[in-house]
Amino acid sequence: MASIFSTLQSEKCPQCGSGVVHLEWRERVNAREIQDLWRCFNCQNEFVTAVTSDEREPSVAEITKPFFTSLVV
Repeated sequence: MASIFSTLQSEKCPQCGSGVVHLEWRERVNAREIQDLWRCFNCQNEFVTAVTSDEREPSVAEITKPFFTSLVV
């Protein structure tokens, strides 16, 4: 997930305003929120952005069904 530039994500450094930032780390906080740690190539500032989703979490049955249906005899 690293090596994504701001031209793809449209993130800008809050300290210097540069658009040349690098995604250092992506972490899922919970089922609906992801936090990204960015680093600016210009001033080396690090900053965090959060993205939330309204998608529901799939059930265990929905996840496992494609893998185990062929095993049932």
